[in-house]
Amino acid sequence: MKAWANIDIPLKTYTVHLDHGECPHVTEIKQRTELGWKKQQGTGSWKPFRSKEEALDIYDISYKEKLSLIECSNCR
Repeated sequence: MKAWANIDIPLKTYTVHLDHGECPHVTEIKQRTELGWKKQQGTGSWKPFRSKEEALDIYDISYKEKLSLIECSNCR
């Protein structure tokens, strides 16, 4: 299943969301992306991944020391 990561620099969080109809955050970002909005006004970004495992691997490699990992409660 595809996943999205919300990388929020000011809050120092890396939140993983699964790409399915249950998560309102993913639905909102997909709608905004279709309108051409991809950045969160300079505070971070949303990144798509092929799977949850890939999103977690990127967290371990690039963000583990800088950001806190959160798994979306709507996606579990």
